[in-house]
Amino acid sequence: MFASSLELKGRTAVVLGGPDGVAAAVCRLLSERGARVAVVGADEATLGDLVDELRWNGAEAVGIAATGLECADAAAMDAVRLSVLVELGAPELLFVLPGPTGGTGWQRTVDSGLTSTFLALQAFVPAMAEAGYGSVVTLAPVGADPATNAVGGGVTALTQHYARLFATAGVRANVVSWTPCDSTVDDAAFAALYLASDAAARMTATTLDVAGTLMRL
Repeated sequence: MFASSLELKGRTAVVLGGPDGVAAAVCRLLSERGARVAVVGADEATLGDLVDELRWNGAEAVGIAATGLECADAAAMDAVRLSVLVELGAPELLFVLPGPTGGTGWQRTVDSGLTSTFLALQAFVPAMAEAGYGSVVTLAPVGADPATNAVGGGVTALTQHYARLFATAGVRANVVSWTPCDSTVDDAAFAALYLASDAAARMTATTLDVAGTLMRL
């Protein structure tokens, strides 16, 4: 029963975060469970490699190359939304999973992690609400530097806000809190899959913490 509730056959998912790390792991899990996947990232070469891998394994997948998302470019995010509609149709699942940006400075970290998450929610969630169904999962990082932790707290609060705002419209929004390191990538990806699936159909505004010993208390 539980395993079947994780199946996503026929659903369309958008994964923002690039073709590596948690985002790539989520793409693989989605494709294994029958979802159509639009992978969004800036590096066309690695993006193409991941899409080829997903297709080789039988998935319907497209890559959408987009620059400017890490700089909080609203026009770039809107272009991504339009590309998804053309390539795969209206998405039911949205994963906003930016990779770690440690060492790049306060503004870049906030723009690439928090502001880009806001732009993604702003671009995709209203249409989900209009359709009466949607599931959103965001990634809130926990780190040793103030910018990363500010992004994590902001993403959590922002996701909870959208969960409350669109709860009556059939849209759920949940958070995976994560300490960026290779050993926890698969844990974070499975948590994201679970939150997006029917197994978590009664969960919204919830945070699953896979941050380990750096968990935010």
